Amino acid sequence: MSERSTTVREILLWQQIGCIVVALAKKLSIPYKKALDLFYNSDTCKRLHDERSGLYLYSDLYIADEIILEMHQPLNVKH
Repeated sequence: MSERSTTVREILLWQQIGCIVVALAKKLSIPYKKALDLFYNSDTCKRLHDERSGLYLYSDLYIADEIILEMHQPLNVKH
């Protein structure tokens, strides 16, 4: 991948992360900072940053719901 397309992908990912955080904050009625912390401490965040997962192709609301579902899973259960 060229340096330019990497930069464009990063910019698009940052925008998507912002939209996911806003969706989380609204769905959970929490401050944006708390939603940002939830996002960055989730396995869903790791999957989103892994281009091979294809998660970046899903909608922001879907990804926010994935994080909420992840929050409700017991700690020893992973997908």
